[in-house]
Amino acid sequence: MGIESEAPPSHRAPSRVRIDARKVTTRIRIDPHVVLLLEAFVVLSLEGARGSRVLWTSPTVPALQALVATVAFVAVWRQQDRLRMVPLFVLALAFQLAWIGVHLANGVESDGDSSDAYSALGDALLSGHYPNAEYPVGAVLLFGLETLLSGGGGSAVRVSHAFVMVPFQLVTVLAVWMLHTRWSKWFAAIVALWPLNAFYWEFKFDSAPAAALAVGLVLAARSHWRWSAIALGLGAALKWTPMLAGLLVAIWLYSSGRRRSATEYLAVLVGTFLLVHLPFLLLSPTEVLAAYELQSGRGLTPESIFYIPLRALGLASSDGQVWSEAIVPSWANPAATAVQALALLAVAFAVTRVKSRTAAVAVAGLGPIVFLLTNRVYSPQFFVLFVAAWAVSGSLLARSRTDELGFGFLIFGGTLANVLVYPVLVSHWGVFSALLFLFGFAATAWVLARALTDQPSGDVKPL
Repeated sequence: MGIESEAPPSHRAPSRVRIDARKVTTRIRIDPHVVLLLEAFVVLSLEGARGSRVLWTSPTVPALQALVATVAFVAVWRQQDRLRMVPLFVLALAFQLAWIGVHLANGVESDGDSSDAYSALGDALLSGHYPNAEYPVGAVLLFGLETLLSGGGGSAVRVSHAFVMVPFQLVTVLAVWMLHTRWSKWFAAIVALWPLNAFYWEFKFDSAPAAALAVGLVLAARSHWRWSAIALGLGAALKWTPMLAGLLVAIWLYSSGRRRSATEYLAVLVGTFLLVHLPFLLLSPTEVLAAYELQSGRGLTPESIFYIPLRALGLASSDGQVWSEAIVPSWANPAATAVQALALLAVAFAVTRVKSRTAAVAVAGLGPIVFLLTNRVYSPQFFVLFVAAWAVSGSLLARSRTDELGFGFLIFGGTLANVLVYPVLVSHWGVFSALLFLFGFAATAWVLARALTDQPSGDVKPL
């Protein structure tokens, strides 16, 4: 009976081969790195199809890129445990280099910052004169480096700047990955390959302070307080908003009874910031301080969240340029500043109420975000820093796979709406301006809600 019930070996072998083949095929089809590679290829193909014009263009291409990337990241979300650092790093590097290469091949020009503003400041620095700039010392030094690398300044800085930003973006990816939480791989992949921030990676310098912010937050999550303070101090020297994250970390340390650590943290944070500034303050104090005077003197712009209700009430208008100062009542600017101050005080209070180190770090990351979302001068490149901070927060605070995916969709929606305001600048950009703030504040609320109920058991262990 036993012999009769067995199939001949020749009948069994092909079945095993067919099953194995199906397993291999399935494994290839759902491998997350293959999915990300295909996503990058399609996104880059769409970008190449736009030709030389990426400013004031049709929203079709970025919308399709967002759709393709969303489908890919949902697929990767299902297999995120299989993501590996080296393949993701290689994909991130290849994607950024290919994005720059596509634009150079198509003759895409900068929107003006990297080819004009950064170049002029770099030229002035290299000529021996610290410029009267609206950027902090760290940024001016960065522009000087890019001008030096360009070999001639001017429009050549557009190319050197794009490549200098690549390492900062990769550092951000690695920082999020190094949290080593259940969710950090997927969020690191978003930072690496989500395409709706790529324009700002190439033409703005926000990747540099975003990298410093991410590194500083990750080091704080692992209780490396001094190194965290140094990273955030350097970030503040590039674009001072990372200083807010450091101040919130210090507030949490003090409120949790670690007063000595708080004092040391604050001293290192401020000391690092001043160390970068001090030589230039001694030589050119007026020019160095101009960065803060120029920024504080700017009025409310149409891109600001405050413009939306004022416009709806018929109290605001503009000259058609979203980055120019809007025409608003005399009370609008001080009122906007007051709202911003109250929002920051609320975040500072929230950080004293959290119970875990990870929650405190996540709330600290909200400091720059809340400041910039409520700033009377808003710029779309701020989303580079937002995504870096949100990736850290999502990695630390997500409670389930569904929770993780929902937070990811807030990032996806916000970045798409942001791009449709600028550089695409669709005709009804005001609608997308409202949407980007809606998504931005929804993501902020998500972080606060998770942080205020997070327990100490979720802390990331020190290295």
